Amino acid sequence: MTNALITKYRPSKFSEVVGQAAVVRSLEASLKKGSSQMYLLSGQPGTGKTTLARLIANAVGCLERDRLEIDGVSKTGVEDMRAVVDSLLYRPIGDGKIKVVIVDEAQGLSKASITSLLKVTEEPPPHVMWILCTTEPTRIPEALRTRATHYSLKPVGFDDLVRLLDKVVAAEKIDPDETVVDLCAAEAGGSPRQALANLAVCAAARDITEAKELLRSALESEEAIALARALVNGASWSDVQKILLGLKEVGPESIRHVVRAYVSSMILNAKKEAVAGRGLTILDAFSIPCNPADGLSPIILATGKVILGA
Repeated sequence: MTNALITKYRPSKFSEVVGQAAVVRSLEASLKKGSSQMYLLSGQPGTGKTTLARLIANAVGCLERDRLEIDGVSKTGVEDMRAVVDSLLYRPIGDGKIKVVIVDEAQGLSKASITSLLKVTEEPPPHVMWILCTTEPTRIPEALRTRATHYSLKPVGFDDLVRLLDKVVAAEKIDPDETVVDLCAAEAGGSPRQALANLAVCAAARDITEAKELLRSALESEEAIALARALVNGASWSDVQKILLGLKEVGPESIRHVVRAYVSSMILNAKKEAVAGRGLTILDAFSIPCNPADGLSPIILATGKVILGA
């Protein structure tokens, strides 16, 4: 149900975007003038960067077939960027007006990819628009930032999130306690996406106590998956530290099982030997069962083996 709610209530037009009124007004004015071929959207996870990027693409007349979305964390090589650039050489066919490239997690692009991007955005062809989405705008080189029209998305306020959830509750004909709806909004961290995810988890909760327990279980799983994803993507130690801090109260053996399950699935679906090899390294580091008395220490040690080679 979680993904179903998030997908169903994703904004399909600017007027449906929650809690970003000033950004939307300014953005619509910019698009009307047609003064920019590159946008930079920054903000914490779940505030709507990718959704807004897709709305921009729609607004400038980009057909879905002419919209290219790439992950800046996993598609970082020179060959990846070269393939993107080659796909932009020709104008859209048929009714398409423009090609739009959306780069998610743009802070993860390699230096080589950034260099390529600097070259292709210096004098972009009129039929191409770039939209960079990032949680860390300071990691985007200044030379690239200055070419883009930058909008910073703020965490969405509690009242706006409650109004969103009330709308969904009415539309879905579910009847959670009012305090449960408030809890889902309060625990969303300013993210409409997380608020919807919380509501999906707590929709059948009998009371606020049960809702809190359900959210706690979901949070533990999500944080452990975030650790697994970070390890797979080669995140830095400082990035992983933040995730580990959020896992201090979670059972280490539960974390280990989630990481191993996530990585095992990744290995079985890997198309490159290098990706499978990294997965095997992670499985090996997390192969020893954890003693609850040791707290998070075994998880920290396993993580250090993967990232630092400790």
